[in-house]
Amino acid sequence: MSTYRGIDISHHQGNPDFKRVRAAGIDYVMLKATEGVNYVDPCFAANATAAIAAGLPIGVYHFLRAGSAADQARDCLTAIKPYKITWPVAVDVENPPKGTELSDLGRDKLTDLALDVCSRIKAAGYQPMIYSNYNWLYVAKLLDVNRIKAANIPIWMAWYNKATPADTDRSALCDMWQYASDGKVDGITSDGLDMDISYKDFAPATFKSDTTSDLTIKHGAYYQLKVTADKVPTVTAGTADVVTILPRYDVGNDHYFYLCAVGAAKSGTGIFVNGKKQFVVNIK
Repeated sequence: MSTYRGIDISHHQGNPDFKRVRAAGIDYVMLKATEGVNYVDPCFAANATAAIAAGLPIGVYHFLRAGSAADQARDCLTAIKPYKITWPVAVDVENPPKGTELSDLGRDKLTDLALDVCSRIKAAGYQPMIYSNYNWLYVAKLLDVNRIKAANIPIWMAWYNKATPADTDRSALCDMWQYASDGKVDGITSDGLDMDISYKDFAPATFKSDTTSDLTIKHGAYYQLKVTADKVPTVTAGTADVVTILPRYDVGNDHYFYLCAVGAAKSGTGIFVNGKKQFVVNIK
């Protein structure tokens, strides 16, 4: 299983040297963007700009407060709009340092609030995620994990003990694991750095298909498709019993596939790369 090393920071870490952070082997950074209503982390804009300039993919998180989901989502989306966010926009669900306002809501209302914010994030075109700790998710069950998973929302879980990604796999519990709060990474001088491991690469793949126009293939024949992509692409047919996709080989960022015409004459199907329709194959 491939994993991706990350950190999450707020103004408590000041303004890191993100070129050094990237050179230290960090694959992505989650930045605190907003909290509740009418609060933007004072270092967010500078850190988002600097991390992107250093070539680091960024995600963000919003610290949830009891109150209006619409207002909180609006403030978060407004703050992050100027920046290229390629990792999730997470809803941080935990009690504030000097209060118990979220845990007092009860599991159903708290889950409703978190999922409401997530739905607004998704509607704006971002990948939502829910952050919380192992106790809230799986022991005290202050959040309804089954509802979160049913909504297809990835989980970012905090759980600190002696376990590390080198010796422990938490992928059955979460999509991203915050495994330490006392880490150190070159380029960041402050103490108490949150360390993360992601079991998914959330950055969207870029690709270019060498075929974008509809084509016709004789039954039983093959057509070779080339897709140039920075990650191995997923090529699918809308109807598998019309065209079968056979991966051939890869040369650098060029990925080759055979499209096998197995359907009956006069049938047809769309061909999709990473879920996006590219063209239609018609069978003759």
